[in-house]
Amino acid sequence: MKNKVVPTIKLYDYLLVPIQIELDDNTVERLQMQILHEIHENDVRGIIIDVSMVDVIDSYISFVLSETAGMAKAMGCHTVLCGIQPQVALTLAQMGIRLKDIITARSLEDAIDILGELD
Repeated sequence: MKNKVVPTIKLYDYLLVPIQIELDDNTVERLQMQILHEIHENDVRGIIIDVSMVDVIDSYISFVLSETAGMAKAMGCHTVLCGIQPQVALTLAQMGIRLKDIITARSLEDAIDILGELD
């Protein structure tokens, strides 16, 4: 896929999506399309979205990430979100945001272990 929003890494049967940029509405929508395209192209069984470098996840971004996980689930993939910063977790909790269809993990290593257990 041309013009990737973020570089991705295929690791085993998983797609690692390390987000190291600021997310806004347009960027997260483009990322969603990129992830769905790469699921199809790479025949992956799991997605790990690493947000350890992301300082802000607002309600719309969390909605799009949840929506992406639901779409990935329909394509046969589990989605794990890892590395949520404490301030992001606090904000999401205070806003009452629930991440649907997404499993959370503290670290990349934990995310890989979780996906391994789900297979």
